[in-house]
Amino acid sequence: MRILALLSIALLSTSAQARAAEIVQDPLATVQAEVAKRCKAPIYGDDFADNIDFNNDTLVDAIFNLGAVNCDGVPGGLCGEVGCPHQFYIHVAEGGYFLAANADLYGYTMKKRFGNMVFELKANAASCGRDDSEYCTMTVRVRGADFETISKK
Repeated sequence: MRILALLSIALLSTSAQARAAEIVQDPLATVQAEVAKRCKAPIYGDDFADNIDFNNDTLVDAIFNLGAVNCDGVPGGLCGEVGCPHQFYIHVAEGGYFLAANADLYGYTMKKRFGNMVFELKANAASCGRDDSEYCTMTVRVRGADFETISKK
């Protein structure tokens, strides 16, 4: 099941949906150009970009946390009520990257389970079908370009 379906509460921007099938050579420059359209003076925090093989194919993928952007003097200025936008780019063997998922999250961690990397995503409770104020924690693995839910709490 794709992360986009899992996080139905996540808002997908029109430009992100249009880019989903595009191959880009430099995802960092692509995301920074998108941020520049929304912020006059963005300052990128240390946890803005993460380069890790999250789909276990030996190619280094890229994750961008737009919550780490200080947008015109406002820390986390690109975040909303259900978290901060995160963009997940998968590196393809032919060269370049494509936007595989875009989700509003409160954060994530990467863990190795049974020799494979998995995400522990911290999301809005609605992502787990609840309406309480506690976070939803989902464990997700990525195979190829498919985001598969292992568990939800």
